[in-house]
This record gives sequence, C-alpha cells and structure tokens, in this order.
Amino acid sequence: MRLRDLAVSGLLLGGCRPVAPAPAPAPAAIDEPRGCDGNLATDEIRASEANLASAFVCDPRPDAAKWVGSPNAFTGRPELPRTEPPPLDVRQPRFALVFDGRDGPRLGHALATLRSEADYQILLAAPTAPPGVARHAPPTEAGVAELLAVLRRELAPGAMLVIVAAEVEGTPDDPWGCLPLADACYPLSTLRHVLMDIRTGARVVVLEQARPRLAFAALADGASVVMTFPSGQVGAAAARAFWSPGVPDGDGDGVIALRERAAHARRRAAEARFIDPLGVLSFARRSARARGRDPLAVQGRAELDRAVATLVPGEIAVVNLSTTWCAACEPFRAEFAELSRRTGGSLRFIHAETDEQWQGFGALSYPAVAFIAPGGRLLGVAADSHDPLASLALTQFDAIDDRLAHHRAQLRSQDAPVRSRAVRAIIALGPPGAALAPDLARDLHDEPVAAIVLDILLALGSYGPAAREFAPELLALFNHADDHVRSLAVVTLQRIGADPRALACPLVALVADPSSGVRKAATELLAAHPSLLPSLLPALRVVMEDAVPGIRMAALVAFRRLPWGDSAAEALPTLVRLATPGEPELQREEAMAAIVDLGPRAAAAVPDLARLLADDQPAIRRQAALALGNCGAAAGCAVAALAALDGDPDVHTRRKAAEAQARIAAAVRTAR
Repeated sequence: MRLRDLAVSGLLLGGCRPVAPAPAPAPAAIDEPRGCDGNLATDEIRASEANLASAFVCDPRPDAAKWVGSPNAFTGRPELPRTEPPPLDVRQPRFALVFDGRDGPRLGHALATLRSEADYQILLAAPTAPPGVARHAPPTEAGVAELLAVLRRELAPGAMLVIVAAEVEGTPDDPWGCLPLADACYPLSTLRHVLMDIRTGARVVVLEQARPRLAFAALADGASVVMTFPSGQVGAAAARAFWSPGVPDGDGDGVIALRERAAHARRRAAEARFIDPLGVLSFARRSARARGRDPLAVQGRAELDRAVATLVPGEIAVVNLSTTWCAACEPFRAEFAELSRRTGGSLRFIHAETDEQWQGFGALSYPAVAFIAPGGRLLGVAADSHDPLASLALTQFDAIDDRLAHHRAQLRSQDAPVRSRAVRAIIALGPPGAALAPDLARDLHDEPVAAIVLDILLALGSYGPAAREFAPELLALFNHADDHVRSLAVVTLQRIGADPRALACPLVALVADPSSGVRKAATELLAAHPSLLPSLLPALRVVMEDAVPGIRMAALVAFRRLPWGDSAAEALPTLVRLATPGEPELQREEAMAAIVDLGPRAAAAVPDLARLLADDQPAIRRQAALALGNCGAAAGCAVAALAALDGDPDVHTRRKAAEAQARIAAAVRTAR
C-alpha cells in the first residue's frame, strides 16, 4: 500500500486532525504523535527572556560591548616611515648644540676642537659663554627651548649637527637619563623626540659623564654617531683624549675620523661606548675615506661560521640572512649591497644564503639582518631589515637586563618607528622578552598605530600561559576599529590559554562581527570549550534575533558550527522564527538547515514544519520535508501534507517528501 493510502486510511494519523474519517482508531501500541494543529514552537519563550532566565546572563549584542569601558581612538594600518636622512652636504653651515650643565663651563676642550675643525654655529646652554659662541642661553628649560627653536629655523636639511653634553644624570622614570639644567633635568627621550623634526644629513652625539648605562642609546638611530663616556676620572680622561688634537690618523687620509677618535679614547676607558652606522664622519669640513665595499657572499651555515671566525675585536658582522625560496630576498640583496658600499667603520657586511631555514637567529621572517660579534656571539636581529643600522645600538648590550631596559624605554617613545622597532626586537628576544609582557599589555590601551598593536599581540601570544594574566587587556581590543586587531586579539587569547568563562559574553558578541576573520576566530575559540556552550545558548539566541539581518545571519552560521549537543534544541523557537515567511531568503534557508541538523530534537516544531511544506520557496519546502523525516513517528500528523508534495513542480522537493514519508513509516513500524 502506498504511503498516501496509509495517510488517507488514518493508520498514521493518530491524534492529528483527519483528512478523511478514520475507519478505525490507531493501534494502541503506537504513541499518538502531537497534532499538527497543536502549539507552535514559535509560541515558546523568546530569546531575551531565555537569556535572563539562564544561569549565565549577559548582554551579547554587538553594540553593547561595555565590558571594556570606552573604546580608544585608533588609527588604521599606516606604513611606518623609514629613517632616510637627507644626504650630508658639506657645503651647508654646521651647527653644534652644547649643554654645559648647571655649573659650566666644562666643555672648553670640545668647543676648541669644533672651532679648529670647521666653522660651527655653536648654540650653548650654560651659565656663561666663552667668545665665539653664536647663540647663548641660560641652562634652563626656557633657554633650551630657545636654542632648539633656532635650530628648527636655521639648520638646513642635509647639514651636520653635533650635540655635546657635559653630564647625564639618572632618573627613575627614564632609564636613558636626563641633562641637568638649573631649573630641571631635561630628558634625553624628550630631546630625541624634538630632534626627529629636524632633518639633518648626519648627527653626532657626545655625552660625557654619562651615569646611566643606557644613555648612549637614547639618541642612536641609523643616521647618528653616538659616543658616551662613563662618569668618574677615567671617563673624564677618555673624553679629553677623544677631543685631543693628538689623535692619530690611522688610515693616513688626512682626516681624523670619529671612529679614530673613539678608538683613541677607548684606550683610556674600555667601557666607553661608540656607535657608528656611517663610518665616514669627522668634525672637519670633509668626510673621512669611505671603507665600504660589496658584501662577502657565503652559502649555508658552515661558510657563514668560517667568515665570522675571521672577525677581530671591535668588528661586528652585519649579516643578511637570505633564503633561495624567499620572494623578497632577491630584491633586498641589491639594497643590502648598497648599504654595505656606503658604510665603513668596523662593520663587515655578509650576504648569507641557504636553501633551508636559518636556525638559532630568532628571525621572524626573511630577509633578516643579524649582528654577530667575534667568536660567533649573536648580538641581535634588526627590527627592520630595510633600516638595519637603526638597531645597531643593540650590539652594545652585554646583559639581557640592559637590553630589556632599553626596549622598555623605547616603548615609551613618542615616535611610532621607535616603538615598532622595540616590539619587533622584543619578539626576537624569545622567552626572555616575557619580562616586558606587562609593558606590552599596558601599551595595548595607548598605542594608536594598529600595525604596532598587531606586533604586541604576536609578542604576548608567543609567551603562552606566561601572559595569561593579561587577558582582560586583550578583551579591550574587541572594540578596536581594525579588523585584523580584533581577530588577532581573539587568537592571542586562545594562545595564552585564557579562562573561557571570562571571555564568554564578549565572544558571543563577536560571532556576529562585521569581519569574517573575527567571526571565525571567535567561533573557533568558543568551539574549543564545548562544556561552556550550553550556558551560552540563551545569549546567542539574543544575537540570532538581532534587528540587523546581517547579524542574524552571522549568528546562525556560528550556531551551526558550534557543538551544542542536546542543548541545541533550546534554540528551536528562535530557528523557527528565523525561517518564517517574510524573513531574508538566505537566512530562512540557514535557519532551516539548522533545524535539519537538530534531527529528532526538532519534534516540537512539527506543526511549524508542516506549515512550511506549503511555502513559496522550493528550498524551504525541501528542508521542511527533510526535517520532518528526521522527527520520525512524531511527525506522523504531517504525512498527508508530505503526500500532497507528490505533485510539486520541483523534482528535488518531490524526492525529499517521499523520503520523509518512508522514514516516518519506518519509525511507526519500529514503535509498534
């Protein structure tokens, strides 16, 4: 007998409203299925009420993410500017900014050397001024501001600027230190920021009696020569040797280069520090002889080790770590060669290539530039391969504590490129960099450049559970304007093993984020903790019934991807409401697919599904038939409506209706 005949004869109708008078009651062995004219699933408790009645109550709406306070104002993902100074023009007037401190004058030897080498415009902050000084101001904050205003106004791009200070004091707020004045102590970090606006062809910084060990790095970048002397009599003697007219001309080119002055001074005080990314500067009107040349090319780690073994004390190898499979490495090779040719001094440039990975250098990507000292000791990896000499100050650190203190100071810089280099250098440090995790987490709230925020998240994520305590700081980024930041914030929470209970409500809100990457990351993190999901379902139902169609659709997709288990049936009223006529077509189909996924747990919606068998959309009719077939004997009252689809114009709908009738009949037979 055909299923249609069974339906008409009433064998499967049970308690359903009969289509024709039933000749006999249904067998007692068969439980009477719920009538198709019974209560509808849409009459069940609504999403907002279910959320308020649940054990886990939150406001999961995407526009109600108030758990982090007011969001910060963030910018997008700008390209960080490279430190490309204008070329040094020896025809331009040279300037010297001299800080002779509260006592002065103590820098007569420096002033005498500068005057003998070239016609410097000397700007002096000191109590009194010797003859020949172009501008004099008292050693106060107002006096320094006056001299800096003169520099901004009169120093032409490409000119050379010399900065000399008689003393650098320590300060608990800034490990770089400050320059003592009569009314204050002027931070080196502030001076650095001011000088960023003054484009010079070259900058020379000489700091005498520098008490903080990190003072030498405060003004160091890829275009500055920096010399510092330790405090005390030994440092004072080394400073006098540096400024002495008796410095030997080591290469016989007739010019006393700054590197030759530094070598002469360090014979008196080995702890004096010198950074020379240029290699050709002197105080004279002309440059010293350039000793740059093409980089040495080596293949593989063994050849690189042999090349580094020939370094002499004082030399540093600048190594381009390249691979044959790196697309960006070949274009960078010419850039690296040009840098080698224009740089002299104690730097030896090496182009090293391999077919594999460079292990043991801490490179985040290729090309990368590493600094190696004699004996093969790795000094660090440049934070920016396109501006590697800006990281040259790292080579001066022997103790990890000094390096950490230096990077901590860089994180406080007002200059985005400095902060960016600091974060990348911290990542390259590996596990020791975790000591700066509190500083990185703090900066998540204040950093306006999205690209730097992403680097901070990479650093925190690399520390794993050691950074777990900073999960609340990461939650603040759920309000970030940049899609990439929101997505990586969620991924970072998973990497550090954050407690999912503290993340639950914000994550539910993010399943409807405008960015597909953020939605994917939030859904994956929720799926990683299935035991938490049942308590979150009422909150997700609120998002699934949002007023915005796009939000409803995104939440539906997330619902289907998450492993709810038996608790998924609680969402049935919401799913049925989302599938009703008048809703967006794609949303209705997604909601119907979710009902199909529920299987027998959708039995409470049989009356609604039977009504949808007459829907205008073939896809909805097919899915309603499939869902009814999943309900088994509970859908017995819908057999007549399914049988009516035998004449449906859509062949797929006819097939699904027939399959549903067969499954219902089989379920009834099994139940007898």
